[in-house]
Amino acid sequence: MSGPGMTETTQIYDTIVIGGGFSGVCAARDVSDKGRSVLLLEAKARLGGRVGSAPFKNRSEMIELGGTWVAPKYHPFVARELERYNLELVQSHGGSLKTIWHFFGEPSSRIPVQGDDLFELERALYQIKKDAHRIDARVPRDQQDLADLDIPIAAYFDRIGVSGSSRAFLEMWVILGSGALLEEWSALSALSLIAAMDNSVYGWYGAVTEKFAIGTSGAIETMLKGSGVEVQLNTPVASVDQTGATVAVTTTSGQVFQARSLVLAAPLAVWTDITFNPPLSENKVTAARIGHPGRMKKIWMLVENMPDGLYASGLGTDFVQIFPEYTDGDKKIAVGFCPPPSTLDGNDLNAVTNALRQFVPDAKVLATDVLDYTSDPYLKGTWMVQPPGILSRYASSLIATEGRIAFAGADIAIRWLGWIDGALETGARAAQEVDSILTR
Repeated sequence: MSGPGMTETTQIYDTIVIGGGFSGVCAARDVSDKGRSVLLLEAKARLGGRVGSAPFKNRSEMIELGGTWVAPKYHPFVARELERYNLELVQSHGGSLKTIWHFFGEPSSRIPVQGDDLFELERALYQIKKDAHRIDARVPRDQQDLADLDIPIAAYFDRIGVSGSSRAFLEMWVILGSGALLEEWSALSALSLIAAMDNSVYGWYGAVTEKFAIGTSGAIETMLKGSGVEVQLNTPVASVDQTGATVAVTTTSGQVFQARSLVLAAPLAVWTDITFNPPLSENKVTAARIGHPGRMKKIWMLVENMPDGLYASGLGTDFVQIFPEYTDGDKKIAVGFCPPPSTLDGNDLNAVTNALRQFVPDAKVLATDVLDYTSDPYLKGTWMVQPPGILSRYASSLIATEGRIAFAGADIAIRWLGWIDGALETGARAAQEVDSILTR
């Protein structure tokens, strides 16, 4: 398959992997472990996809610009990589914490739910846990009777009757977990993550406090080192054709690569930017076109006058959560999570200072470091949070092989949807599916 402006390689690989995040790297490595030839094509100038570690701007401290935290106790595929490569984890935002809550217009050290509202919060948490117990996190959601939970979280909170400060407290947590509005993502998606955490509402966040000592970029480099996988960066894919004797992959620059099988490990929302022959199934196309609402801004800040051990959370503020990760004398390097509907510009130091002062009145932001994943054409959003109506209809379709193509990515994980462990889960599964295709 060639034409004007195209260059076709003569080598036929066993497998081509499209996408160099954790899922694609895991799939490529696992297929290569079988002694097969693998080519990994990544559209961006670096590997990692929606994860990436680098020094803070003009400094030495290592920051994570995307996905970061893991909990090997609950993340079996992360635990597998830690054991294989003897990787170490370090504690994030640990030690003695100075907790600040900003609800209802002013900061306070007191948790925003007090008095009789605590009983309402307890009742709501009981119902949330009860609904989470209905979900088998090992099984695609469309294979379970869960459609009644696949509704907007706002509607779910209305259904369970939570209100006042109890509702505000829960809304803060689900906004932090999504980077989306309450009307935009599914209660089934949120409840699935609670189910994945052995049905612990608190554990969904409270138990996930560790990160790779060498950074996510270091972990990905370690997984590929010595694997035999051939990697080509800056190589966006335009089309995939599996009507011939091989799968032909054509890049936007006109290169044509051939393989006996393929793993698509690009983000779900990017699938419709690639032309497939024959076309992908209607369910895959529908879900890809809908995309997802996750658009959290992760803003790193060099700050003066920030208290030691700050752990701040708020609702109706620009930042839903802030905490420092490094201390340098009287300065801190802190990370803040800015969800919609805030329009805070992470590069505007005055605006970020004002946003931080909602929690710390004397703080001053000296520098910021931000990576915008939402406007990146090869990512199209932050971590996956499924909109209402997707999981209960299309979950099985999204992971099903089509011809000689297997599918991977945290966006279509069964257990840890949108998380690093989910990416590794799908990469390992896709590698097994490709092995079956090649064996046949």
